[in-house]
Amino acid sequence: MVENILYILAAYVIGSVPFGFLAGKMRGIDLREHGSCNIGATNAVRVLGKAWGVPVFFCDFLKGLLPLLYMKNHLGCAVTEMSAADMGWLLGVMFALVLGHTYTCFLGFKGGKGVATTAGCMFAFSPVIGLAILATWIITMVLTRYVSLSSMVAGLVLIATAVWQFWLQDGVVSVADGMALGLLFLIFVLVVYKHRSNIVRLCNGTEPKAFAKKSK
Repeated sequence: MVENILYILAAYVIGSVPFGFLAGKMRGIDLREHGSCNIGATNAVRVLGKAWGVPVFFCDFLKGLLPLLYMKNHLGCAVTEMSAADMGWLLGVMFALVLGHTYTCFLGFKGGKGVATTAGCMFAFSPVIGLAILATWIITMVLTRYVSLSSMVAGLVLIATAVWQFWLQDGVVSVADGMALGLLFLIFVLVVYKHRSNIVRLCNGTEPKAFAKKSK
């Protein structure tokens, strides 16, 4: 138990590593003062360019993927077969990773919007969910070119896919299944909350599109 608690705390610290902020500092730029003033990959691409922003995305993705994969392998069973206790430990690590990214202890508990790290967690937690949200994000992005909207729609599909995997597939919701559904819904709410300014801009028609040509 002590080992698992320490790993959850370590997961928060790992999730807190602000790769976007560090990349900006390497260029002499504080991302908190440019673009959307966010340290996430989207703003890193916008301010620093793809050569810096894309690696930031993958670093944020991997800090969700690798620690959760380690914990999952440590527990030694598929998520659909876990006991409530094992599921609790796994979900604790997942939430700590996402919370670390969105409220990093290294920057006054202000961080990114949690999308890349959540995606990494989902691929480790359930490849089915991971692939579903990736496909949804790409399709929505192609159709709308809104990164924020694509991320939130992918979040909705995350919940729908989780409901199918942990409930509708066999018609039974165990305690572990209920814990998984509850935590995934909480993460979805957190991601939407972090996008609240984007939602306002989407409603006002002022949200910038990706790949849009800059006005001269």
